[in-house]
Amino acid sequence: MSSVSNTTDPLQDERLSSLLASPDFSVAAYLNMALDLSSAASDNDAAHSTSDEQHRHLEQQMANLALQLQMRTQSCHDEIGRIGAELQAVLPRCCSDVSRVAAGLEGMEMDLAGLILDETNAEEGEEKDDPLMTLHTLLNLKTHLSAARTILSAASSWDETIRSIPALLAASNNNSLGSDQGDSAGPSASQHLISAVAALSTLEAGERALRVMTSGREEREQVLATLRSRTEAMLKPQLLHALKKTETRTGLLKQCIDMYGSLGKMEVLKEEYVKARPGEVLAVWFSFGGTSGATAKGDDVAESSKEKDDQEDEAAEDFDFTEDDAPPDDSAVPESSNVSQHSSTHAAVPTKQPFTDFLPDFYEAVLELLAKERNQARLVFGAEMAPSIVARVLIECFKPIVSSFGRRLENLCPLPNSLGVTPSSSTGGMEAIAGAYESTIQFLSLAYDQMEAWDAASSDRATAQSNKDNGSNHQVTLIENIRTAFLLIASPFVPYQQSLAEVERHPLGEAASIVAKDVRSVNHLEDASERLGDLAPFMFPLAEVVIDRFELLNSGYNASSTLSAIDSLLSNHASELAIAMESLSGNATSSSSGPEFDEQHVHCALEILRIAGVFKRNLKSFEQSVRDRLKIMANLMLDTVLEPSGMSSNNDIPDSLTPIQIRAMLAKEACSPLPSPYIDDGTGVKYPSSVVQLRRLAGLSGDSKNSLPLLFPKAMDSTSRLARSSQSFVFEVCYAIPERHLRGISALPVWKQEGSSGGGTGDDSYGILPQSFITQVGEHMLALVQALEPFASDKEALGLANEVMAGVTAVAVQPWKEFVAAAGCSSTGDDSETLEALMVGKTLSRYLLDEEDITEDAAQENEAEDEEDLDSAASTAFCNQWLDVVGMAVTGRLLERTMRIPRLGRKGAEHLAADLNYIRNVFTALGISGHPNPLLQYAAQLATLDEDSMRERIRGRDASSSGALEVIRKAELRLAYVRNISV
Repeated sequence: MSSVSNTTDPLQDERLSSLLASPDFSVAAYLNMALDLSSAASDNDAAHSTSDEQHRHLEQQMANLALQLQMRTQSCHDEIGRIGAELQAVLPRCCSDVSRVAAGLEGMEMDLAGLILDETNAEEGEEKDDPLMTLHTLLNLKTHLSAARTILSAASSWDETIRSIPALLAASNNNSLGSDQGDSAGPSASQHLISAVAALSTLEAGERALRVMTSGREEREQVLATLRSRTEAMLKPQLLHALKKTETRTGLLKQCIDMYGSLGKMEVLKEEYVKARPGEVLAVWFSFGGTSGATAKGDDVAESSKEKDDQEDEAAEDFDFTEDDAPPDDSAVPESSNVSQHSSTHAAVPTKQPFTDFLPDFYEAVLELLAKERNQARLVFGAEMAPSIVARVLIECFKPIVSSFGRRLENLCPLPNSLGVTPSSSTGGMEAIAGAYESTIQFLSLAYDQMEAWDAASSDRATAQSNKDNGSNHQVTLIENIRTAFLLIASPFVPYQQSLAEVERHPLGEAASIVAKDVRSVNHLEDASERLGDLAPFMFPLAEVVIDRFELLNSGYNASSTLSAIDSLLSNHASELAIAMESLSGNATSSSSGPEFDEQHVHCALEILRIAGVFKRNLKSFEQSVRDRLKIMANLMLDTVLEPSGMSSNNDIPDSLTPIQIRAMLAKEACSPLPSPYIDDGTGVKYPSSVVQLRRLAGLSGDSKNSLPLLFPKAMDSTSRLARSSQSFVFEVCYAIPERHLRGISALPVWKQEGSSGGGTGDDSYGILPQSFITQVGEHMLALVQALEPFASDKEALGLANEVMAGVTAVAVQPWKEFVAAAGCSSTGDDSETLEALMVGKTLSRYLLDEEDITEDAAQENEAEDEEDLDSAASTAFCNQWLDVVGMAVTGRLLERTMRIPRLGRKGAEHLAADLNYIRNVFTALGISGHPNPLLQYAAQLATLDEDSMRERIRGRDASSSGALEVIRKAELRLAYVRNISV
């Protein structure tokens, strides 16, 4: 028997007791569980024993179980006897409350009599076959009797407790008055108040026990509400007094925490606690600006608050608090302040420093308060609640100053819709707003470190267990408090974030106007390159700053409006530069009316071309840098740090927050507070619509990877105009002298001469010298090479100029249009394909020249290409490109002037052939690809061709031909007409 009893397991007893108290109790279930648990420990021994031994072992188990049941029954009898004795002691004190609890007592007496009768009958009948049912009944009786004792105790002590609380409150008040007269005998006021709070807690517990009695419930609740309000009114001055002593005596506050905790009013205490903390930093804030309107209003608020606090201090100074739980060393108490929280409001010295310099100092003062508060809150409230308390203190620091903060920001940079504030009153603009916001973000990142949860190892075992049980709820609360604090502090910047593009437009427009005036004042070619070189890239640093502010304030949200503002800025600037270059082009043409060619003009014009290349390269580089930054911002927009409860995938609190994460969260709340619908960005992945918009601009979406969208389309269009203007400028400077010499050649009298030179072929015209106008054109073309080479030898300048050389041949189109019109084909004068075929001329060779002439020109071209120096290929290509353009214009103008000769005699035709062959030789000497144009040689042939051959060639043309061949046919007819040859 003893061996079995020694193996009794406490867990076995607990399970059996649970089954006894269960409403599903049955004797069979109890016996089965007891036998199973008893036999489980000896399964290994029973496996090696005989059947007789197993039978004896089972009998021992049954005997042991019977003994345990007898012991449990005796224990229940003893407990019932003890409870009965307590009830006998309680019943006399309940006589005064019999009227209120009669109904309850009658029911309980009947239940008790029935239970006693059942027990007596069971004992008399010696029902030994069902002891477990008896034990189950006794346990239920014990439970009911305990509840009855609680109700009776509450009822018996109700009146006495109600009478004691007012007496204790009055005694605490009298003692506080007596302490003014030096009477310190007897309990202190604080002890009376503590006793009153404890009595009130007991009364509330009794009210909860008496809720089963519906009669008198409203009266009890009303009495409790009255006593609670009186007690809280007495506690308020003591709490305020304790809050003023937290720098040196935390025990006072802990006593208040115990009393408020007993009353279930910890939230009230926390609210008063956090309100009392920011006094010093608020004094620092309202000390800014001396006697400004905002400061005066703030001082009035502080004055009113101080007078109210002084009145409460007078009521609290009389209480003598105990310091039983003072910290053992100075390390647990934060450093005391040299100036009290309330007196510092008047002691603060007004400052005249700029607000952008004042704000970091103010943030530093707040951080010092948070660091001190982190340690003190942990000491007072515990490590579990300290981070949330610090967050609430941070909120309280900024709640009274948000409106003042916003007004001070508007003084720095007025909003577009501000009334009574003109842009001229701005003292800092968006630069100051961005600086203040950056300081705010840095402050929030550092403040978050003070609100980070304490490590579990730094808490005691009880706190650690509490954190384990309630950690999730505390984390959610902490995240909400931190999020509320961050949004409150950043709220003055929200109007600037939401209307960033509009706020930026005005200062950018002013800057653009100033630069535009400078650009328009550039009228002289001599200083144009230097002045435009300084002004052309002027807007890009401003645009970079705007993008910096956009990334800082908006972090990718509302990108289209900001990019549009920058696009307009750059577009207008490029247009102003283009207008200035067009004006310079006209001035350069008029200044080139002299007889001699000035290489310095060409160099200045090429510098203007380089400036246009600088602008285009800067624009491309700026667009690429903006696109790269948009990609980074698009990824940051997906960060879910400090998301509201229910939106984040988890409630884990990050160890730290970077400024980038904070500003992304704040930008989302300011610019996109509502949840955005998720849409496919073309890659099969769904993102919020605001993120998809930015990903498309950045080239990350599926529909923008193949063709990147232009971030600044208007600026690109204006840059194209700028490029065309710079090309036209260089062209006008290089082409001005040939244009002047060729302008009036159609009216020369030499064309009408009829003398004979003794031959009728074009080659005979080489015996006649070319006229002076054509030789001057040829000399200019040869001199132009030397004018272009110095610029082309500069690799950097050449690279910039090549940025805007695309489509340069378009500047030479006008002479060819006039040539087509002069030939009598005005209807095709705007046909680009026809003009291109005429200007290039290669495709026309087989229709105009003999095979030996084509082979010779091709051989010369190939020879020139073989002799090309690879090291100077880029320089040569640049020079040849401009020589090609000027050569095209000279060829077109010469042909157009030829078509306008009114009468061409034999001698005049020979002079014309000589002039055309001379310019052909010049172009051949230059070695320009595509020159000379075959039309020059063909025109020279037509000028001296005999009449029969002329008629045969014209009649051999297909009259239904179109395009370039139609122009050639019309030119042939025109030359036949001026030579007086009938066709």
